[in-house]
Amino acid sequence: MNEDESPLCVGRDLELRVLEEALDQACHGRGTAVLLSGEDGAGKSRLAREAAASARARGMRVLEGRATSVGPEVPLRPLTEALARLFRDGEGPDSGTLGSYRGVLGRLVPEYAAPGPAAQPVSPALLAESVLRLVSAAGAGRGGLLVLEDLHDADLATTAVVEYLADNISEQGFVLLATFRSDSGAAWDLALALARRRSATLLRLGRLSRDEVAHLAASRLGVGVGDVPREVRERLYRDSGGNPFIAEEVLRAMVDTGVLVSGPEGCRLVGDLPVTVPAAVGHEIARRAAELGPEGLRLLSAAAVIGERFPVSVLRQAQDLSESLVFSRLRAAVTAGLLTADGHSSDWYAFCGPMTAQALLTRLTPADRAGLARRAAEAVAELHPGLPGQWCRFAAALTCTADDLPGGARLLAEEGRRMLAAGRAETAADLLTRAWELLHGCDDMKLRADVLDELLSALVETGRTDRARQLTFALDELGGPGVDAVRVAALHTRLAWMCQADGREAHGLTHVDAALAVLGPQAEDRHTAQVDAVAAQLALDEPERAERLAVRAVHKAERAGLPAIAGRAWRVRGLLAQQRGSHEAAAYFARMQSLADAHELPLWRMHARLHLAGQEWLASGERTALTRVRRQARHLGTTAVRTTADLLLALDHVLRGEYAAAEYLIAVYTARARHPGLAGGEAGCLAAVRAVCAAHQGRSTAPEQPPDGSGNRAASPWEPLTHGLAGAVCALLEEDRDRARADLARAAAEDTVRPAPFPLAGQYGLALLLEVLAGETDWARYQEVDTAEASGLRWNRHFVLLARAVLLGRQGRGEEAAGAVGEAGALGQPYPMAVHLGLRLVAEEAHGAGWGDPVGWLRRAEEHFHRTGVPAVAHASRGLLRHIGVVVPHRTDADRVPRQLRLLGVTRREYEVLQLLVDRPDNRSLAARLFISPRTVEKHVASLMLKTGRPNRAELSAYAAAMRGAGR
Repeated sequence: MNEDESPLCVGRDLELRVLEEALDQACHGRGTAVLLSGEDGAGKSRLAREAAASARARGMRVLEGRATSVGPEVPLRPLTEALARLFRDGEGPDSGTLGSYRGVLGRLVPEYAAPGPAAQPVSPALLAESVLRLVSAAGAGRGGLLVLEDLHDADLATTAVVEYLADNISEQGFVLLATFRSDSGAAWDLALALARRRSATLLRLGRLSRDEVAHLAASRLGVGVGDVPREVRERLYRDSGGNPFIAEEVLRAMVDTGVLVSGPEGCRLVGDLPVTVPAAVGHEIARRAAELGPEGLRLLSAAAVIGERFPVSVLRQAQDLSESLVFSRLRAAVTAGLLTADGHSSDWYAFCGPMTAQALLTRLTPADRAGLARRAAEAVAELHPGLPGQWCRFAAALTCTADDLPGGARLLAEEGRRMLAAGRAETAADLLTRAWELLHGCDDMKLRADVLDELLSALVETGRTDRARQLTFALDELGGPGVDAVRVAALHTRLAWMCQADGREAHGLTHVDAALAVLGPQAEDRHTAQVDAVAAQLALDEPERAERLAVRAVHKAERAGLPAIAGRAWRVRGLLAQQRGSHEAAAYFARMQSLADAHELPLWRMHARLHLAGQEWLASGERTALTRVRRQARHLGTTAVRTTADLLLALDHVLRGEYAAAEYLIAVYTARARHPGLAGGEAGCLAAVRAVCAAHQGRSTAPEQPPDGSGNRAASPWEPLTHGLAGAVCALLEEDRDRARADLARAAAEDTVRPAPFPLAGQYGLALLLEVLAGETDWARYQEVDTAEASGLRWNRHFVLLARAVLLGRQGRGEEAAGAVGEAGALGQPYPMAVHLGLRLVAEEAHGAGWGDPVGWLRRAEEHFHRTGVPAVAHASRGLLRHIGVVVPHRTDADRVPRQLRLLGVTRREYEVLQLLVDRPDNRSLAARLFISPRTVEKHVASLMLKTGRPNRAELSAYAAAMRGAGR
């Protein structure tokens, strides 16, 4: 560290300026008194030294003295020390200069003492006038500076002289600079009096700001502020609280221990930051605490055990002291700069920085600390029965300090349970994790089982199923005689819920079987209701069985008075209805919310609101409620709810063509999925949304591989959407209807085996339209789909109406057909891609049958897909317009060709051919999709092979696939 700098003057620009001005005035014969006050370590002495150095540089006479609390009290000590300097160098005024005042000064200056018996005491005013004349004579012609430090330790005679000097200094050519601790006795009272009557300038040194502490560190290290590591800056400010002395000592400890290294390459950390109190800081704090006396020190030590902030009521109860006695000692500690009153509450005080409490704690034995903590914990329990609000966590910390780890864990678990019930899952998970860690090696198996049960629930709600999986080993340890069968069954049930959230239904059913086996056939409804509820959730791919289990769970739970379990079962019924696209889902979710409201279950209220919002979005396309739920979940820290809301909103963004917003959410959760924290079920949803997002922009994606890299992909209920809402749509955007119908058929088959959460895979809308266009469906088939509840969902209904339009047109009911297209367009208004794709699909049929406005529809479709970068549909629309006989201006948007290909000379038309080569179609298929001749296709392919340097068509197709995969 740079010992030559003056880092403690950082942040003292005003004070330095006042002192410089005072010295300038003294050189011109005008005296000034400047009083510096501040807590210990604020930099009073540093400023005094700076002033002395500046005075010497001006050629002024400098006299310095200091009061002290060490040893017996010496009257007038700082004045004696300061005046002794006059004669130490042989430059003191001669006796003739002072006249009759020379004898008065004898008690201060031995050189002036008269021989013989000691002189009789003189009046304080006469003594003060003698000192005034002496220092004036010493600085005659050049000015002087009298520095008196630590006047809070001075005797009353000294303060009387200081008062006289300040009142009479204005006509003398010297500066009086006095320093003292703030709010401390006679010196402070004198300072306030002098400032009021304008006899002195009072400067109070406050604490440094965060930036000023950073500048202090940079000055000490000899580097720029930006070169001081952020962790160092934060630690210095946190530990010092802005006190310069403490900040400097903490920095010195970092350097001395080798943790912080400064060199030519800058300043860097090479280890963990020290957490011990520097010796100099500890000594200073101990000295100030000792000045309060044994009883004051004991009270402060007890307060330090309670915490850096502590309630006076608890301290008083624990120490069994009267209110007046406690507050008198606290006031003394405030005066000593050890404590500060908390401005938010009259009952709370705080130590002046974490180092203060830590320094006091280091002087306690472990037994003393544990005993004080135990009494404080008992006091909290006595003052706050039931430990409401913050007091439960407060008491838990004290109980742990008292070495009662099981007791602390029990209290933390209780607080975690409360947080979970209030919907604050993140906070609950952290508290319960801490409680579980405290119970490591504990013999109380029932307590461990209780904590584990709540912890697993909190982890699932926060999406930390990876952490929950790691805790399954504990079930083996808890299966002994210390834990009853009901608790073991509850743990199995909790693990089954975890498996369900993680998308591992088979494992979940194993835990269901284990729970039922432990409970036995004669188990009561209140114990089996939760097992039925989770079994129903795990059986969502078997709707009839899941419905039976859910209904049974509802009846059992409501009879047994278990609203949370009843709510879970109603949720299953709602999810089953949602799979069908039934409006009954809203009623079931509303029942779930009414239970949560009636029994004050905020967490389940959030889940109910999520499902109600999701149902509203599914049915009507309205997302306001979903956005509101997401915001509330974020505020509460309910990660599972927020994640589901985010993924649904991402899907909504895709359907609305808001791809940038969708891709942002997808990127956020993709990054999270790379680390533990995204449940398996959520990961399946994310994969589907990602595929749909790419597909709706005309980009197909390969099936994702599981994290272990194996080729075996876990079955997901989102698979039907991956094929129907993604694959089929992408095929249509590539003008490949055969592939689209194949994807839709696959989606329908998968949905039969494992129903998708939402019936948006195409069988209730898009598939019907393609069947009608292919001439394979009549009115009977239309009615079958039209009467299905899922066909009423807004996304599906748009395509159903288009299918109706085609059928009406074929019957010669052109006006009705055109009306159906208009109705479909209005209904599909939030979904521009779907609307324009639908127009492109029906326009050709409408032209052939002579109804509607096929030219207008094709123009709109061409414009939309040209603008959004889907060339195949745009070109098909232009080709159809030309076929109809409409003159279509040639597009000159060469900027749609990637720069890499433009540099190779690839034209727009060649780029269109290259995009379609991904699926390796033959020339005839390409020609049909681009409305050009097979011979022209062949020419474009040959040109592309030459320009890209690909030896054959297969290599060119692979190149095209690589370009698409890179997003170009």
